[in-house]
Amino acid sequence: MEQLYQILAAILIGTAFGAVLSRRNTMLTVSSLVAVALGVLAIIMNSWVPIAIGLVIFLAAQVVQRDTPA
Repeated sequence: MEQLYQILAAILIGTAFGAVLSRRNTMLTVSSLVAVALGVLAIIMNSWVPIAIGLVIFLAAQVVQRDTPA
């Protein structure tokens, strides 16, 4: 079960890190960095709670995302 948590945390880290590298406003960048930190914490702790919290934060940031002029 611990390996499953690590895989899910790695997916969260990769997705959130990819979002950090794209052009975004500061709120979306900070929330993606928080999701990355919680993913790393989940790998260290082998727990599903940081994964769930990080996923909620990341998805909430994606919902708030607005189109910005390029």
